[in-house]
Amino acid sequence: MMNTSKLTTEKLNVYFISGLGADRRAFDKIKLNSSFQIHHIDWIEPLPNESLQGYARRMAKDIDTNSPFALVGLSFGGIVCIEIAKFLNPLQIIQISSVSNRSELPWYFRLSGKLNLHQLGFAQTIKKSDRLLFWFFGTKSNKLKAYLKEMIDQTSTTYLRWSMNAISNWQQLEKPQHVIHIHGTVDKLFPIKYCKADIVIEKGSHFMIVTHGKRISDEINAILAKLTYHL
Repeated sequence: MMNTSKLTTEKLNVYFISGLGADRRAFDKIKLNSSFQIHHIDWIEPLPNESLQGYARRMAKDIDTNSPFALVGLSFGGIVCIEIAKFLNPLQIIQISSVSNRSELPWYFRLSGKLNLHQLGFAQTIKKSDRLLFWFFGTKSNKLKAYLKEMIDQTSTTYLRWSMNAISNWQQLEKPQHVIHIHGTVDKLFPIKYCKADIVIEKGSHFMIVTHGKRISDEINAILAKLTYHL
């Protein structure tokens, strides 16, 4: 059992995992209260034929399990958080613009898994098609488009192909009980009509972590405050 009594004297550790290929800058608009200690888990390149479970274990190697902690995952990062929770014991998982189980995946991800579209050049198409990229993420301003383009350009095709395969073939059947899901109403990558979100952000796109940072910060702070209050 995790020693939750430490919360009386120490800050709650909160580990953030960004979206597919994005770096910690994705969370620049997220501001937590001083009682929470932010940590970032950066993406690593997958090993040849590595499973999502094996990848999650490598991603989690720097998590301090001697103190209570929570996980916050953006998009694909939310999926990885659920996989990490299968062998570690976070107090809470907060998903943003993500999916909590396989039934929330839209049809095109399922089709990709069945037809192996991610192995047939679709990953390269995403990297090369700015219009498709900006449409899926709901980015409109030139500044956000530039950031998104930079993010995708620095993501290797190998990693993009591997992550698309991991998402398309994810076998999580149910939403874990300790997951709180925050989702936007105009998310095109993971449309809200497929999701059973706990907190809905009106007019939030897949990039709402930037455009609605204040609202999402307030929601995260409220969730974590309630969590620590009941310990």
